[in-house]
Amino acid sequence: MRLFFAVEMPAEVQAVLGSMRRDGENRDYRWVDPSLLHLTLAFLGEQPEERLDALQTVGAQAAACSQAGALRLGSAGHFGSARAPRVLWVDLAGDLAALTALHFQLTNKLREHGFPTEDRPFRAHVTLARRRETAHGGPPAGWPPDFDHRRFKVAQLTLMHSRLSPRGPTYTPLFHFPVGS
Repeated sequence: MRLFFAVEMPAEVQAVLGSMRRDGENRDYRWVDPSLLHLTLAFLGEQPEERLDALQTVGAQAAACSQAGALRLGSAGHFGSARAPRVLWVDLAGDLAALTALHFQLTNKLREHGFPTEDRPFRAHVTLARRRETAHGGPPAGWPPDFDHRRFKVAQLTLMHSRLSPRGPTYTPLFHFPVGS
């Protein structure tokens, strides 16, 4: 099973982020379906189904010893060169201390249970689009765009199952863990 821990975005935040799509204007980027937009806290890759009990324990422990927080959409940006960005994203602002603490707790609990974790620093962002390998042009016209810096609460952590297909990924929530309870 291909798994990751995430903070799900409310529908109104997904709608704001989805309004930044530039599908018809620039085919050099593969845009994420707005209904799939989320904040990844830990990508686990392929894991055997037998490890779900341990992951449920990890998620419950990390969420319980963390605090709920309020975030808002921050700035639009990119990874890679400004002339040909690899990834287009929006970062988050607001109660980043609570979010960073949740990420820290989750990472520590994953390590304690023998799961792989990333070594690079955590950067809270929502990926909107990835550059196609066949791309020739630069970023979409008007990037970065103006948008509503919508606020939302981080009240739960979710363990997601990701299935890949030629039509794109599908994400299924497996477990929800209330933050701070």
